[in-house]
Amino acid sequence: MVENPLIAGWSLTKRCNLKCLHCYNASGKADPDELTTKEAFKVIKKLKKAKVAAVNFGGGECNIREDFIDICKELKKNKIKISYTTNGTTFPLIENHLNLFSDIGVSLDFSNAEKHDWFRGVLGTFERATSTIEKLVEKGVDTEIVTCLTKLNCSIDELQKMYSLAKELNVNNWRVNRFRENGRGIDNKHYLTLSKDDLKTAFNFFAQYIDESVSVPEPLFRAAHGGRYSIAGDPSGSSAFRIQHNGEVSPSVFLATSGGNIKTKSIDEIFQSPVFKQIRNRKPEGKCNNCSSYYHCQGGDAGASYLKYGHFNGPDPLCWLEPTDKRPKPTQHFSKEWNVHEMYLCTLYIPIK
Repeated sequence: MVENPLIAGWSLTKRCNLKCLHCYNASGKADPDELTTKEAFKVIKKLKKAKVAAVNFGGGECNIREDFIDICKELKKNKIKISYTTNGTTFPLIENHLNLFSDIGVSLDFSNAEKHDWFRGVLGTFERATSTIEKLVEKGVDTEIVTCLTKLNCSIDELQKMYSLAKELNVNNWRVNRFRENGRGIDNKHYLTLSKDDLKTAFNFFAQYIDESVSVPEPLFRAAHGGRYSIAGDPSGSSAFRIQHNGEVSPSVFLATSGGNIKTKSIDEIFQSPVFKQIRNRKPEGKCNNCSSYYHCQGGDAGASYLKYGHFNGPDPLCWLEPTDKRPKPTQHFSKEWNVHEMYLCTLYIPIK
């Protein structure tokens, strides 16, 4: 059995009310093969049996499903922690059930309403998202702003404005995921894809707000700037996996490649599938062979490597570092108080509150 804690991402539906340019799930319309309520409850039993500690719901907009709250209540009954990532436009659907969630992340990609609405494909999205954040903070919910870092918002000027907005909204954290070229993002990669210099500039900016007390799930940031960590390398396929809308299970939230369908296989069986074994058994290639950060970085973002090279071994496609560069020495420390995404994906927490 894989080691605990295990974190499951769950894309409960492909249905979404927005048309985001970068969407890794290419969400929009619901698929006819989505898990039924009865099947979802059976999945929860399997999660419980595998000792899954937490579930993060995301991509599409899960609470549009009429049974979303019932599914969350069943998870809660089974003592499984629930994290929820939302576009922030459907708050009334969860307003009376906030006690179910350990944390809620609301997507904001620009501090400017016009830019954010354009990026998300629907007018009024920014206003509704910020209103949701204000209500969540007022009600004492552990609240994050979640930003997809792209070519369009990675400048110091844009990042400073986003940081100021996060401070103004008084959220607990600002969480940043870099853009991956998949889903609907494939069609828009020519103007969304980050360069190595883009990521370096952004990470240098974030570094002023992050110290050794902050958990840093992003391996490449740790290699450049340090920070403590819970899981070495990319947690995909070791402490984390993603359940897709139809029950197929992939090792990374950003990959569609399946290790089996949870309707017919146990989580143990899925973890022994070829793709899960491959992502857990990464081997250093290229400059990773001589890198002093490999013990904790392990080639960086495995999913990004797969999308770029067709394998998981790295080096991370956006790694600008050279083996001879002076490196910090991050420490591995697992805290009893942990955020779900610390062990779920390569992301970056910037503390605000």
